[in-house]
Amino acid sequence: MKRFVLLVIVAALAGGGYYAYRNQRSAGQTAQASAVSAPRAVPVEVADVELMTVNEEVEALGTLAADESVIIAPEIAGRVVALGFKEGERVKVGQDLVKLDTAILDAELKQALADLGLARDTSERLRALVQRGSGTQVALDEATAKLASSEARVQLAKAKLAQSTIVAPFSGVVGLRAVGVGDFVSVGKPLITLTNVDPIKIDFRVPELYMSRIKVGQPVQMRVDAVPDRPFTGKIFAIDPVVDINGRAMRLRASIPNPDLILKPGLFARLAITVDQRQNAMVVPEMAVVPDGIGKMVYVAENGKAKRVPVELGKRLPGKVEIVSGLTPKMKIITAGQMRLRDGSPIAVKDKPVQTSQL
Repeated sequence: MKRFVLLVIVAALAGGGYYAYRNQRSAGQTAQASAVSAPRAVPVEVADVELMTVNEEVEALGTLAADESVIIAPEIAGRVVALGFKEGERVKVGQDLVKLDTAILDAELKQALADLGLARDTSERLRALVQRGSGTQVALDEATAKLASSEARVQLAKAKLAQSTIVAPFSGVVGLRAVGVGDFVSVGKPLITLTNVDPIKIDFRVPELYMSRIKVGQPVQMRVDAVPDRPFTGKIFAIDPVVDINGRAMRLRASIPNPDLILKPGLFARLAITVDQRQNAMVVPEMAVVPDGIGKMVYVAENGKAKRVPVELGKRLPGKVEIVSGLTPKMKIITAGQMRLRDGSPIAVKDKPVQTSQL
């Protein structure tokens, strides 16, 4: 009897242990199933929508040209007696550049003045005789004509004498000379070049599509490869009224201040013309934009979840892009981790590490 009671007790204990084991295993499987079914939060980084001024620009290529450039040449033949400049230096308008020998011209002027004095005296005497009735009108007319001819010869002699000194027609920079003191120069012989490069001009073209948006007075930003680290600013001052039929482009000309003469004619330049300016434009990091096969979209952090928002892009900037529509300035944009997201996915926002300066 005692043996039977002992077996019953052992069987009861074994059954209770097995039941407890079954319940614990079932609870563990239920918890594991719940953990598998519940989606895990995706770690992401977020950023604010940035408001800034965005300029809509048209890019163009052009070539620099001198504002004014002439070849200095004599109008009369003669021997060079003096040079009033140094090669490569600035000269002012009206400054003497080249002087020719004036010995012959001075003698011709004196002779012309002497002839003029004689002609004037003869004309006055004949006029007095005619008034008294002693002279003839024919003699007076001849004397008057001779007086006018003498006056013309004096003016011609003075003009030649003035041409013996060549002056700068405008302020600019003198080039390399092709003449020296003592040289005999003929009429029209090139002596030096005079160039004004402050301001300097640039000729360029833009597509005809921008015809209504390009106007005289618009600012232009320019860069040249010769001075890569320095931007230049100028204004459009002339627009060709005829559109080039070959390239369907407008020809324009702008003026760039060049006080230190660092810009030279003939340099290649890149220009940007501002045709529109948008204040408080919404800008987001470029890496936040995701293509979706139809257009572009971004993920927005909202109430702990990712929200898919289609957007329309505008101007691209270095590392950023303008959002024309789809966002509001108060939205939080997901900038990292969005490739693992779906619309409505739970998210966990990571704090960006603070960069400290190393001493």
